[in-house]
Amino acid sequence: MTFRTSALQELFEPSVTALGYDFVAVELTGDGSQTILRIYIDLPGGITVDDCQRVSRQVSAVLDVEDPISGEYTLE
Repeated sequence: MTFRTSALQELFEPSVTALGYDFVAVELTGDGSQTILRIYIDLPGGITVDDCQRVSRQVSAVLDVEDPISGEYTLE
């Protein structure tokens, strides 16, 4: 991967924190169709599946507009 994770953090962190979550980390692993983009979030009371869905929708919208990753990948 040639894309810096710090650039991805700069891209996603404002959207995640605007939703009220703590942005913990971003990870981009794999190659080609096996590429995985993981975003780690937290809240003092813990994270639920609904929280993950909410952040995923927001991050997906950012990905659609900015298109920072070429090729196929899976967002987790």
